[in-house]
Amino acid sequence: MSVPDSPAAPADRLAPPGAAAAWAALTPQAKRERILQAAIAVFAERGLEAPMHEVAAAAGAGVASLYRIFPSKHELWAEIVVRRMDEITAAFAAAADGPGDRWTALVDLIGVRVAHQSPEPFVTEARAVVEGQPEVVAAIARAADAQERLLAAARAEGRLRADATVEDIRLLFAATRAARHLQPDRVGRMLELMIDALDARRGDG
Repeated sequence: MSVPDSPAAPADRLAPPGAAAAWAALTPQAKRERILQAAIAVFAERGLEAPMHEVAAAAGAGVASLYRIFPSKHELWAEIVVRRMDEITAAFAAAADGPGDRWTALVDLIGVRVAHQSPEPFVTEARAVVEGQPEVVAAIARAADAQERLLAAARAEGRLRADATVEDIRLLFAATRAARHLQPDRVGRMLELMIDALDARRGDG
């Protein structure tokens, strides 16, 4: 478990006027959600080294309030990672159960996720730190199972190459994220090449 950040400026100097009253009016679940959204924004901009008091300020909360909900950065990172994994689980499950063929569903899903992915690597970095925590392990397993179910159906159709794996899909997303960072106007080309590499019919006459 991470040690809390060094004492920072008082929370009432970090939060905007009226924030404390607005925070107090929130339900416990709404407070948790406010912190998570603030943390995603702060870590995306500043990286994982961003101090917790900046997350608290972005949420309009006091530092003590933040630590009551997330006692450490690791716990906050873990919840963000679990949320991302569960989003992947839901998206792949919906694609596996939707209408049409599974290859088209897979390609469409990958295209949508690439179009909306962030070039910021903080979630991947956070996952590497917290992936041993039980709730993260379980979330990663759920996501892998959902992805494999869709891949298996696309393989059975004869369209997805037989040796394609969940890890290949993860690498595809990593490659398009890197392309977005290095050469944003070539992300579409990178995606096209990688989809072609997964297509068992590519090159058939």
